[in-house]
Amino acid sequence: MSTEPAKLLAALIFENGDDANRIVADFAAALAASGTRLGGFVQISEDLENCGCKDTYVLDLENGARTKILQDLGSGSQGCRVDPSALVAIGQLVSQALTRSPELLIINRFGRLESEGMGLRDEIASAALSGIPTVVCVSTRYVEAWREFVADMSQEISCTPEALLAWWQAVTKAMCSERALVS
Repeated sequence: MSTEPAKLLAALIFENGDDANRIVADFAAALAASGTRLGGFVQISEDLENCGCKDTYVLDLENGARTKILQDLGSGSQGCRVDPSALVAIGQLVSQALTRSPELLIINRFGRLESEGMGLRDEIASAALSGIPTVVCVSTRYVEAWREFVADMSQEISCTPEALLAWWQAVTKAMCSERALVS
């Protein structure tokens, strides 16, 4: 067991086949049910009828609004389906959530766009500097880009509910200790 203090920025590292979206969504639901003030988004994918594909959107953890994040590029497309206008809107909502100082911020993904300096990269940087505990899902495909981006500011956790809960408990314990010292 590590004696290093928990870091406020956590990367939930997942591989193909891991259900990072479900783990984070279930975690967020449990925290919300216990009264924790959340900000940010979780990604949800639903199978579409008769096409063998998925419709993907993000769920706003503050108000339950859904934002579709993929665009239909047609049946032979090989390009990135992420809708740039949806990412801009999500980025603005994450920035607004930061101003409300949630107890936990969830930013669904550090992926290809973020590894290339786009996407929600600025919002992740703002969250990392905010002092608000933040979880970001990071595919093993983008771990090296993540590490280069955040340097030593992030704690990497395995893609399990237990690891996510252990990180959260360590962070909340450390924050309670800090508040007691200030009082």
